[in-house]
Amino acid sequence: MTRDRQQTEQRLIDAVHELITTEGFDQVRINRLAQQAKVNKILIYRYFGGLSGLIEAYYAKYMPVSTDPLIDRSQLDGLSPEAFLKLCCDYLLNEFRELKTNSPAQQILKNDLLAYQPGAINPLMAGKEEQIQSLVDTMSRLVHPAHGRPLLAILVSAMTMLTFLAQDKRTLLGISLGDEKGWDQIERAVQYLYDGLAKLTETTDVPTTAAQPVSAGGQQTA
Repeated sequence: MTRDRQQTEQRLIDAVHELITTEGFDQVRINRLAQQAKVNKILIYRYFGGLSGLIEAYYAKYMPVSTDPLIDRSQLDGLSPEAFLKLCCDYLLNEFRELKTNSPAQQILKNDLLAYQPGAINPLMAGKEEQIQSLVDTMSRLVHPAHGRPLLAILVSAMTMLTFLAQDKRTLLGISLGDEKGWDQIERAVQYLYDGLAKLTETTDVPTTAAQPVSAGGQQTA
């Protein structure tokens, strides 16, 4: 690869980052990128095979996703319901703390929600789907088999929207989401909800959690 090509590719990748950060993912288009990088748009096709290839190169360089380590399954083995739910709560809050300070990741997530394409890979979820599914399924067994997934869907959806509102420094129901005091109120409310779920498990006969083996296909075995 020639030095000129390397420099041009880098300018195009940097242009993707600049547009996502300052104008939003919806502005990441061939003509806008060529204009931003000051190159002929034909080079996007020649060097990257098109827009999707350029975006993949951007993901590889900037990694605009959560870098929190995945939870070791062995950590779940033998946990009490209360300890497991606290782990779930901490995991959820940490994920959204990081998302709240990661503008490119927010823009990618917004685009995924507003311009969903079946079969498209969401880089924010890559590598995490199996782990999240494991946590959700375990929580469902502890709380209520029919309500575990819906509860998590409500929590994750609400936290996602609140994160977007916080980015715009919005106020909701008198809570200033753009400052730390307001966000702390949200986190304490989420912890309160998980505390309530933990109390719910005290009224039912539930076993301690156990890390279940995973098959080659990524599914838990019985």
